[in-house]
Amino acid sequence: MKLFSYLLSTSSTVGDNTSTMILGLIIIAIIALVWASSSQNTSSGINYPPYAPGRFPLVGHLPQFARGIPLQELFRQWSLRMGPVFTIQLGVKRWIILNSLDSVKQLIVDKGTIYSSRNLPDTLVNDLMDGVEKGGGFAFYPYGKEWRYLRRIAHTNLIKKKIDLYQPIIDERRTTLLQNILDASQRNNNILSPTMYIEHFTMTSILAIAFGSMAYFKPGDPQLHEAFALTERTAALLGPSEQIREFFPILQKILPSSRAEFVDVRKKMVGFYGGLLERFKKEKVTDNCFVSEILANGSLTDLQIVSFASLFIGAGSETTASTLEWMIALLANNPDIQTKVYEEIKNNVGLSRLPSHDDELNLPYLQCVILETLRLRPPAPLSVPHATSEDDIFQNWFIPAQTTVIINLHAIHQDPVQYPEPEKFIPERHMNYVRQRQDKFTQTTEDRPHLAFSTGRRVCVGIHLAERSLFMAASGILSCFQIDRLDKDILIDVINPRKAQAPTFAPRSYNIHITPRHDNVSNLINIK
Repeated sequence: MKLFSYLLSTSSTVGDNTSTMILGLIIIAIIALVWASSSQNTSSGINYPPYAPGRFPLVGHLPQFARGIPLQELFRQWSLRMGPVFTIQLGVKRWIILNSLDSVKQLIVDKGTIYSSRNLPDTLVNDLMDGVEKGGGFAFYPYGKEWRYLRRIAHTNLIKKKIDLYQPIIDERRTTLLQNILDASQRNNNILSPTMYIEHFTMTSILAIAFGSMAYFKPGDPQLHEAFALTERTAALLGPSEQIREFFPILQKILPSSRAEFVDVRKKMVGFYGGLLERFKKEKVTDNCFVSEILANGSLTDLQIVSFASLFIGAGSETTASTLEWMIALLANNPDIQTKVYEEIKNNVGLSRLPSHDDELNLPYLQCVILETLRLRPPAPLSVPHATSEDDIFQNWFIPAQTTVIINLHAIHQDPVQYPEPEKFIPERHMNYVRQRQDKFTQTTEDRPHLAFSTGRRVCVGIHLAERSLFMAASGILSCFQIDRLDKDILIDVINPRKAQAPTFAPRSYNIHITPRHDNVSNLINIK
């Protein structure tokens, strides 16, 4: 009965209007029909890593997903019983879950040529991303020559020297964020819901970095709202309603097709970002920006540029926004830590100006706060799924080609050996790293105190821009404002239901009481 309820609730997300009775009969029929396809993909004779507990016949671990526990925490609990590497069965599919730093190093890093691919459903690649051969969705390409070429272009335009060229844009966007926060709080008796303003900062920052000064949007702008909506809609299409078809191939012939929805989202995405690209070319924008650099390269099609822009803007803005939202919530719940950051800024920067990028090395405790936020609340706690490009043997276990491999960042970041009292927000735990920081970044697991940006060959290409944006926003907010809780506690462990299908892990919406720290705040952010 639990299995029936789970499949029924999952199937309803694809918009099936069939009555409950008919759908129930269909699902019962599927249980019988899927036996044939499942038996052809059985694990008998294949020595996978050990299976997680609670596996049902045919459907595997899918019923466990209906328990209401976030998957990253469920996987962490299983790892305590089964060890750091285990298998879960999802219909005809097998996923390998990595829950330790050592297993990530051995597979994702040391065997990067095998464990750096992707394995998305064909309908997502072709209908939502317009196909690999046309250049759509390069971040989801399988590992190979085409991906390496496009990745190299992205990396070249997101190295630290390029971020320095984008710094005036980040500065201007940061000032606008602080102005919006002050203005909104003054209009609402110092009460603020920060989500809209944080999202506006991250989205418009990356839009301006991509398309230059022409990409200017005020908070609440309909076009900007459309871009937000498209990002969330795309994320929802990557959720369980489409995956269920992969777990049970017979469902592809029974459940309504989502192809029309995929095509519509793709058309709107191409329309929005393609419209910006067309305007960019027409106005002959000369700003130092991402698109101008890519156009100068001269080797990409317009579709590839649009794909670059949509992925760059959508993924970058969402992850940075969720991190800033978590940080504000955590600091509201830890006023002593917030005070220490303010005192550090006051003593090392002063109150006559806003902190600049050049002040980062003089604000080690603030760096620790950002690092601890990324450890405790990584924006994508299960990272983006990897896949094997060929068969592999690991510790006498067989891992076939095209197996999905999940890096459970949450479990890694909750390791009590590496992070004593891992459930607590303790910025000081990163101070030795910050003081010894050599400002380097490789594809290993040893040179960072967290894996929030993943690791290996698929490490986040926008890591330097993300870190710069986080520091600038955090230093500006904490040098200007005191953040206090309105309620007894801000919920810092409940995901935002509006973003439940998103690849990022954002907090539930909350209000804060926010007041200027000193009398010079209005002058600092040019409020007249």
